[in-house]
Amino acid sequence: MSRVLFFINHCLFLAVVLTWQPSAAAEAEYFNVIEKLHVNLLRSYNNQIRPVINHTDALNVELSMRLTSFNFDELQSRFSAIGFFLMSWKDPRFMWSPAEYEGLTTIHLPNEKIWKPDFEVYNSYGLLSKERSFAPNDVLISNDGTVIWVPMSNMVSICTPDATYYPFDSVTCTTKIGSWTYNALKINISPTNNETTVDIRELINKRMSEWNIKSTQVSVEVKKYDCCTEPYQSLVMKFTIQRSLSTTITIPTIGSYIDSFTPFVLCRIALMFILFSLVIMVLILATFFIPPAMDAKLIVGVFNLALLCGYLLYFKTVLPAGNENTPLIVSFYNGSLVVVISSILSTILSLRWTRLSKSVSPPTFIRSCLSGRIGTILGVSHKYTSNNLLVAKELTEKVSQQFVHDDGESQEIEIKQAWTNISVALERIMLFIYFSFIAFHVISFLG
Repeated sequence: MSRVLFFINHCLFLAVVLTWQPSAAAEAEYFNVIEKLHVNLLRSYNNQIRPVINHTDALNVELSMRLTSFNFDELQSRFSAIGFFLMSWKDPRFMWSPAEYEGLTTIHLPNEKIWKPDFEVYNSYGLLSKERSFAPNDVLISNDGTVIWVPMSNMVSICTPDATYYPFDSVTCTTKIGSWTYNALKINISPTNNETTVDIRELINKRMSEWNIKSTQVSVEVKKYDCCTEPYQSLVMKFTIQRSLSTTITIPTIGSYIDSFTPFVLCRIALMFILFSLVIMVLILATFFIPPAMDAKLIVGVFNLALLCGYLLYFKTVLPAGNENTPLIVSFYNGSLVVVISSILSTILSLRWTRLSKSVSPPTFIRSCLSGRIGTILGVSHKYTSNNLLVAKELTEKVSQQFVHDDGESQEIEIKQAWTNISVALERIMLFIYFSFIAFHVISFLG
């Protein structure tokens, strides 16, 4: 009997001990209430399951962006939007009563522990697996199940520049972001508070930035792809940027060919380009007012040719190779280059026609053209007045040294004067073409 009582007492003692130890362990199980909530929320949580009670329901996800900086590399057609990308949705598994957790209403959790939408940049510049768009920041969870994730993001997208009006050009870069696997029936995307623009209040204005934000636009695009029958949604952010008219650029000098770069800073690039273009235009126009048989005309023409070649080489280094349209300023310099080369060739022919002895008159059809209305419009004629003969004497002074009233020499002077008239006619035709060329580019630029 005593053994039975001893056994019963021993069992009661063990029962007390066993019931007492877990309660003590429970008190020491959590460091604080935050840890307790953390453990309870993630105890049976599966981050692979979309947070909807009914699997046919769509999860509403609100998106917005606060831009802090951006970068546009026009040579590589690469646009980077850097800032805070806000994502918000509700997860019913994260609901709790604050009264049970000492009034705690929010908690931070590691983003890798919870379910997140698999958002990617659709028009990404690089590979998705190598260039991630979002930083691994923690998420903020409220007791009503609201999940807010605001990672620092660097969304790099393809943006093709349009340098038609360089250096006054602007370009609209588009960044599309959406779920990679969930269609619009699974995830419903909407802008936060129905915003229609990107928040740029915290944009860092860099003094040396070459581009300025002109405007932004936010919208939701619904599109069907060939792979799938369901529609897919994406948040479309459009950034219209304009080249800064007060900026600085760095041009490598000749030292770059010796493994060193000397920065030459040009301030107010637009003003400088306009000034250079006007100077070159005036120099080219000046060559048309120099008589065809003068050496100075050839010297000025060669100088203009060197300037134009230098600027075209510079444009090749600063303008994107994949530009869809030829910039008007490049088209202007290309046309000017053709006109200058034609003028140099015309000057060389004029020097040959006026300084060498000539016994063959110009072709009859050319003389007849210049003797009619065309010659009148161009201000030249094959008929020689006394003034024409005086001009012809001056042009042949270096050859004949003195003027003799001889029939043979008079005939030679008339022949040279005829060739000179042809040279003048060619110069005036090119002058008219160049004026028309300038007018076309001015109208195109202003239009």
